[in-house]
Amino acid sequence: MTTRVPASRLLAATVALGTLALTGCASGEPAEEAGPASSASAEPPTAEAEPTPSQSTSGSSAEPSESSEPTPSATADESPTASPADGVCTADMLGAVLETEMGGGAAGSVYRQIIFTNTAGEECEITGYPGVSYVDAAGNQVGAPADREPAESAEVILAPGESAVAPVKQTNAQNYGADCELTDVAGLRVYPPNDTESLIVDQTGTACAAEDIVLMTVAPTKPLSP
Repeated sequence: MTTRVPASRLLAATVALGTLALTGCASGEPAEEAGPASSASAEPPTAEAEPTPSQSTSGSSAEPSESSEPTPSATADESPTASPADGVCTADMLGAVLETEMGGGAAGSVYRQIIFTNTAGEECEITGYPGVSYVDAAGNQVGAPADREPAESAEVILAPGESAVAPVKQTNAQNYGADCELTDVAGLRVYPPNDTESLIVDQTGTACAAEDIVLMTVAPTKPLSP
């Protein structure tokens, strides 16, 4: 037997099915507003995140600053003016003798000069006062060393074979009597100016062993007169 459904019920069912279909379509399809939001999150960082030209320039340590470059004056001062001499004349570069000056005698004193000759193969410089004292045959100092005569000191450059002189005034030891403590001497110990090594110059005679009696006065070196 066939049951008939009233027309009003069929119409209501049809409307309900249409509403469900529309609702399913709406929930299955993405909303238009969702598209731009998701695509925005996938885009790369904006231009503000990239380093600007000013940031890369200021942050670079590879390029030196202007203050780090040497100035012309600094490089020019690195090379001092060369000296005309290779160095000072030392004892191992010199020969020395003692000579009496012509007409150098005085009352109780004699004027002599120590002559330094450059025996080396290169030029050297000799300037100032030599150290001078008497020595005995064993090389021991006798008495006080020479005093210095106040005088101007000039630089002397000696080429190989050239000479310079240092004037010396020597007082007779006999002038001082018993207080002198007369002692035989064999020569002079001579220290060239600015050197700690010495030369022995022959001179036999007598000197005072008393160290409070000064028998010699020496002047600075000077060129040998022709």
